[in-house]
Amino acid sequence: MKLLAAIIGITCVVGSSTFACAQEFGGVQGRVIAAETGVPLAFVNVTVRGTVSGGITSRKGEFHIPNVRVGSFEIMASMMGYETVTKTVVINADRTATVEFELSETAIEMEEVVVTGTRTTRYVKDVPVRTQVMTRQSIEDAGACDIYEALDGTPGVRVEQQCQFCNFSQIRMLGLGPDHTQVLVDGQPVYSGLAGVYGLQQMGTASIDRIEVVKGAGSSLYGSGAIAGAVNLITRTPRPQPEAGITLEFGEHATQRYEFSASQQFGSAGLVVFAQKNRGDAIDQTGDGVGRDNVFHPDDISDRVRTDLTTGGFNAIFDGVLLMDRVIVRGRALHELRQGGELYNEDYDVPEDVYQNPFTSGTERIITDRYEGEVSLHKDFDRGNGLDLSLAYARHDRNATNDTFLGDYESVHGELPAVDLLRPYLATEDLWCVNANYRHSVLGGHRLLAGIQLAQDRLEESGMYVVVDEEDENHGDAYRSTSEKHATDIGVYLQDEFAASDALEFVFGLRYDRHSSEDEFRGSGSVAPEGVPSVRYEESAVSPRAAVRFNATERLALRGSVGTGFRVPYGFSEDLHLCSGSPRVWKGGDLKPERSVSYSVSADYYGERHSLGITLYRADMRDKIGLVDAGETAAAGGYTYEWENIDDAFVQGIELEGRYRVTDAFVLDAYATVAQGEYEDEREDWLGTEYERESIYVSRLPKYTTGLKVEYRPARWSIVMDADLQGPLYIDYFADGEEPTKIKEAETFVIVDAKVAREVFDGVKLFIGARNLTDYVQEEKHTDDAAFMYAPVYGRIFYGGISVDF
Repeated sequence: MKLLAAIIGITCVVGSSTFACAQEFGGVQGRVIAAETGVPLAFVNVTVRGTVSGGITSRKGEFHIPNVRVGSFEIMASMMGYETVTKTVVINADRTATVEFELSETAIEMEEVVVTGTRTTRYVKDVPVRTQVMTRQSIEDAGACDIYEALDGTPGVRVEQQCQFCNFSQIRMLGLGPDHTQVLVDGQPVYSGLAGVYGLQQMGTASIDRIEVVKGAGSSLYGSGAIAGAVNLITRTPRPQPEAGITLEFGEHATQRYEFSASQQFGSAGLVVFAQKNRGDAIDQTGDGVGRDNVFHPDDISDRVRTDLTTGGFNAIFDGVLLMDRVIVRGRALHELRQGGELYNEDYDVPEDVYQNPFTSGTERIITDRYEGEVSLHKDFDRGNGLDLSLAYARHDRNATNDTFLGDYESVHGELPAVDLLRPYLATEDLWCVNANYRHSVLGGHRLLAGIQLAQDRLEESGMYVVVDEEDENHGDAYRSTSEKHATDIGVYLQDEFAASDALEFVFGLRYDRHSSEDEFRGSGSVAPEGVPSVRYEESAVSPRAAVRFNATERLALRGSVGTGFRVPYGFSEDLHLCSGSPRVWKGGDLKPERSVSYSVSADYYGERHSLGITLYRADMRDKIGLVDAGETAAAGGYTYEWENIDDAFVQGIELEGRYRVTDAFVLDAYATVAQGEYEDEREDWLGTEYERESIYVSRLPKYTTGLKVEYRPARWSIVMDADLQGPLYIDYFADGEEPTKIKEAETFVIVDAKVAREVFDGVKLFIGARNLTDYVQEEKHTDDAAFMYAPVYGRIFYGGISVDF
């Protein structure tokens, strides 16, 4: 790591001095207007191909790009909803060339602009850090109502659902768990562990412009948690022309989506507003309380829980206010109710909706309220320099119940608890994030980025428990456990994008992070009413990164990267599979941060009608952190669990992607992945069992996957079918959620989704579709282990609807 940091520093210094003396520079300026109306277009991305130079047009449609090397270059102007236009311009020393663009509206997606890989605006083909993009069109094609559905089927990304009582969701990249992937909203890390449990399904698609995925350690830019990579949700910005849209969707099992969005510019300001409602009834795949054998099973439970989500918000942009060139204000709020559990049938004199009683055995209910806000300030200076400031805040409230307290109390006392003891788990989290960075272009092809990030997180929890340990002097006592957890993370980062030539570019990055956190726990009654010793934890990390892009030919780009990542556990963790509990977890001073080093090399070919890409990657993890039962020291302090460095591990694999545009209306997309992940040693839980050898494999990592997407868009039709095959993987089964029972090698399966749309009038579309068209359902289920889910647990759902664009 020290060697990599030294290489970065030496290269930046030597490169700057060498190329500053050897090259001459000029600039380019101009204006972009709409071809149909002549109206100036704001927020158009203008980039000098093959360099790090670029800019965004002002409200007057004007742009200025300084410090462009002398020579002939392609200048590209692009914007969502308009055709991309490229012009060749000759740059002379100490002169500024002028060029004008006229963009025509189109329904075809532009060449994607990305920001996640470098925190700067780049075209996806040119950025040295390989980036995958899910455009708004691809999200619409998938019929995705939320981020979970939008990410499903993305090569190298696995989204999965667990727990039939609550259906919490998580994302896995490079075979690593959700706490190894940093989920960002417009570049801000406002999704914590508490929010992430259901967050993928609570973030509707009405507000999303695109999703960017960068795989591999990203801690050099985004700090703790970006060991496997980052997923950046980019929200919509105002369009030059007024627009509005409504979507109504209805499906089986009361699956419904209502969506509205509108965009308008008002002189030097612009506004996007959006609202969305998703809901669906509970589904019992075995037949509403009656199994496939036509016999009633009292333990039949929901496979899909009942959900009712309402979300809405706005994005507002102001030019020329507060001494800034651009000010962006964003806000979003959501409310969700989800209920699941044992579903009974009225034929057996038990009400069908008994699971909706939150204090009934075999049920779970979660109420979520969340509020987000962000203010971003952007100031551009001469010579392409600029300052970006942002402040983001999120408030997350959870009110949750399950039958853990009820069951424990009844098992100890042989009777139900008093009504006043039945209280929900309550959690409130306040998260602040401040980021400031300065962009500076240097003669010699360098663009420097220096920044600082501060995040503060405060989490308060409370829940009811029963002492079930018969050897404990407080055996049978009911008590209320409360916790106050707070953490402060400070990160300082530096990046250099260095264009050595038109064909060769490097990115070097370095970040220093300091983490400080404290957890305090208290109880009621006779169980630690004065609290247990608080847990204080402080760690620091240095995370370097280097990436390179080499255009071997005009159409062939070669990329390589190496980077480091780190993670420290904090706050709420779904590792316990307790969405409605606040257990005491010890974080000892000898706990080391989990660290990783990731490597990747890739080759991408961009043809006129086809593209091909291959990526080889590997990530080595040291001191991987896991959750275990409290040891003697932690247990003596009143703790139930503790974080522990369990082992070293690696994951590696190959990804292949391709696209072929057979005709303008017929497009094929395909991908395939092969992956391997292993721990250095057999896992402790499985030592001495027949599954000792299988325990060395990283769980939930498919050995291979492949997929095919077919798009056919003749005239006013749109026909899209997406098929994904998941190969075998290993998954643990713990009977009753506690005892190691077996490691299953799950079967291979195929999931097919399809959607057909027809524009019946200008701006009016009718559509029908099916999710899980093949009706595949996981072959083996164990409801006593919430984590034992690796495939869909409910079958096909047909839906249809109408969308109207104004």
